[in-house]
Amino acid sequence: MKRYFIEEAKCGLTAGGFACGPVPSNIVVTVKFRENDETQWLSSVEVGGIPNYYLADKDFHEDLVKEDFNDEEFTKYLDEHYISEFNGISLGEYPDTFCSFTDDPDNPAIPLVRYLITLVRCPMENVDALITMARGEYADELDLPASDVEAEFMEDFEEEE
Repeated sequence: MKRYFIEEAKCGLTAGGFACGPVPSNIVVTVKFRENDETQWLSSVEVGGIPNYYLADKDFHEDLVKEDFNDEEFTKYLDEHYISEFNGISLGEYPDTFCSFTDDPDNPAIPLVRYLITLVRCPMENVDALITMARGEYADELDLPASDVEAEFMEDFEEEE
């Protein structure tokens, strides 16, 4: 069975800005994990409540936070590492991801993806504690609270059944 060892996690905010009005900051979370002997970085950038996922062989968290779309090399790298699936889990809007969890509840990647989402969606004052509790642990051993979007999905899912 696959297991994902969390080596490190980072959380940051983009600068935001001004376009046709104020543009809020985006939340950027990167989890450095190891599966067997391979280390990778799984990142999520939440833009207006919609997550965008990236999988890379190197840490580009600071580049994601910097968000320099005028840098052609960065945008090319971003495009090349965008993912919509991770180990059989659909990555897109949150309900799609949680549906994927219910379709394959034994998928070993669920705890890693849940951790990433929990870190993206938690209040900023809880970030450091969530990072500390996961560092040096296997994702499947974490006792994670449900994120707001997961709790909402589960409530709707239970009502439908």
